Amino acid sequence: MKRDEYAFGDDQPKKDLKDDRLSYAPFSGRLANVIVNMSVPNGYVIGLHGKWGSGKTTVVNFILEHLKKHNEGARDQTHKVEHIDFRPWIVSGHQDLMAAFFKLLSEQLKPKEGKVKGAWNIGMRTAAEGSDNLVDAAATMALTVDPSGGVISGFASNIGKKALKSVLGKYLDTPSLQKAYEDLRNQLTSSGRRFLVTIDDIDRLGDEEIKSIMQMVKTIGRLPNVVYLLVYDREIVYQALDEKVDRVGPRFAEKIVQQEVELPLPSKNALLTLLDEEIKFITSNGDVSTRWQYIVRDGVHRWINFPRDVLRYSNALKFAWPALKGEFDAQDLVAVEGIRLFDPIAFDWIRRNRDFLFDEGRYFIGAEDERKANVEALKASLPAATVEPMIELLTVLFPSQGKWFEGDRYMIRENHAAAQARRGIATEAGYDSYFALRPSVDAIPKSTVDAVFDNLDDEKKLTSAFRTYIGKNNSRGRAMIGLFLSDLRFRFGVSPQPQPTQALLNALIAIGEEVFALPWRGEMFAVEPSGTLRFLLNDLLESWGLEEAGMHLIAAFEHSNSAFMLADIYVDRGRELGVFPSDGGGRSVISKEDFERLGAILMPKIQAAVDDGSLVSAPFYWDVARTWKQLGDPANVKSWLRLGMDRDGKFTAKVVKGMVTQSFSGDGIRYTYRKDPDEDLYDIDATYEAAKRHLEKSKDLIEDERSLLKALVDGVGRIRAGTSLDPLDETEAR
Repeated sequence: MKRDEYAFGDDQPKKDLKDDRLSYAPFSGRLANVIVNMSVPNGYVIGLHGKWGSGKTTVVNFILEHLKKHNEGARDQTHKVEHIDFRPWIVSGHQDLMAAFFKLLSEQLKPKEGKVKGAWNIGMRTAAEGSDNLVDAAATMALTVDPSGGVISGFASNIGKKALKSVLGKYLDTPSLQKAYEDLRNQLTSSGRRFLVTIDDIDRLGDEEIKSIMQMVKTIGRLPNVVYLLVYDREIVYQALDEKVDRVGPRFAEKIVQQEVELPLPSKNALLTLLDEEIKFITSNGDVSTRWQYIVRDGVHRWINFPRDVLRYSNALKFAWPALKGEFDAQDLVAVEGIRLFDPIAFDWIRRNRDFLFDEGRYFIGAEDERKANVEALKASLPAATVEPMIELLTVLFPSQGKWFEGDRYMIRENHAAAQARRGIATEAGYDSYFALRPSVDAIPKSTVDAVFDNLDDEKKLTSAFRTYIGKNNSRGRAMIGLFLSDLRFRFGVSPQPQPTQALLNALIAIGEEVFALPWRGEMFAVEPSGTLRFLLNDLLESWGLEEAGMHLIAAFEHSNSAFMLADIYVDRGRELGVFPSDGGGRSVISKEDFERLGAILMPKIQAAVDDGSLVSAPFYWDVARTWKQLGDPANVKSWLRLGMDRDGKFTAKVVKGMVTQSFSGDGIRYTYRKDPDEDLYDIDATYEAAKRHLEKSKDLIEDERSLLKALVDGVGRIRAGTSLDPLDETEAR
């Protein structure tokens, strides 16, 4: 990253005409030309109106640049237009404003060199012999308004007693305010000098100060050969001048401002070009999708109207992106930061409605009326002009909730996998990351998922990355490896689809036993990690296609020594081909010939695991036993299972795990024995006796293992007694 990549804008107005990007320089040149050619024996007031952040000060600076060029070519002083920059916001009070103005005028009028430096210089040589009559007139006017130098002098507390006495003496010798004002007008007329007084940012003042400025310009500020350029936002000034009845503000302003000029609106294209240059660090690699076009149309185009909008928006993105880069979708950040800055009501709704957006809390099931009422309340709270584009934008950002935002008009614009893969605001991980300004602690960092796809050919790195999250749960109790595998599924569910690799397939098989060994936590409406792993493996094989999938799977079987995991994959493929019974079937992802080759590779691995004792440590034996029966001698399988159950309660629990169903309720996880298993593999009487014995005598069984054995004992006992397999069935019947 370049050091200046996130250089923040400072909101400083432009001064150099060469920096003009919004066509303000030609407008400023024409206005400067008008000022140069004006004859204003009684003064003139021009108002320059523009909204906050529209570039008014830049236009003023450009006018002054044009005047500077004019003055450089002027024949004499009377052909020049001298500039006086009056900044009223640094003083306060009606009298201070007037005194400050005339002090500034006297400073401007005094000679640049010579013995006379003006009545308000540090030395306080007030009304010195030989002073310029025009300077004297301006200084006298200032002293008449504020004889002490006042707050605006900035040095009254530092001057000597003699100087202060001189000032007061000068004031006592001056005529009245009216006479001083007439003297100043006469001196200005006779001098032939011309002035442009700019008063910028009037709309930054308080209401009373705005009134004072306007009254000053209207009364004693109206001077010969002086053009005022008042710069303001009309609505703010009108409101300050308004007396709350009859809208007198506009009429009062019209009596003061003789010509009001509208600041030209910069073209939308010019502003968007500026924005694009400022935020290219975040948009340059994005896809120009239909979704992005909606964000631009309903958001960015609507938000960017003035130069300051570009500045605020780009600075906000420069602040947020370094914290979220790699963890949050770039285009969503452009959208959400825009909503935060320019649609704060909608942003607050997004921030307060996490449950609505992710179907949690009272929105977990149903609540249709509440949802509709919530959206209607949102619409009612938005400015009328923004309702339609804002609802469109929310639908783009939260596609799964689009039917609530748009009702019957809703059309699916993005599938769930694509939204999840982007890690945008519509994902829990993205939402939490955005509002915390860091990766969500309850999700796999997006950068970690990205790293998988950056290293698809490195089996070692992939395996290490997966194992980092095995056995870890987030704050909600969700298995992190399950979330990781889900994120990978989402990535393979988008278009264009990433190309899977042999290394990825090998790595997933390598972690298989560890994933299947994780305890089931009974999450409602959530697939356990082992199920997600099965789905992901199937996704990869489907992505390759029939012929290529078989080739990769054969290579994986040759590479792996996990008899358990290979048997699980073998049974899944066998179900698809009708070799093993299946409730759902499914489309075959490999050919029958490749399936047979897998069996030929697998059987020796099963036998080796039996011989070295490693098969005992498998998470459970159901699919291993079926595979062994399919490829070898069923009697050997049955003998191995029976011997293991005779010796060990934990072994017995692994056998039973394939004979029960599991469910979850408020009371926790419940196992239910449904029917007797395959007689070729299991002696149910021997299994029953082993389970009873281990329940009574084995001291090292954990709670889950005891629950498994008890479910079998209870179930077999009920079958023998001729009652229901499930005790809950009898309870409900009663």
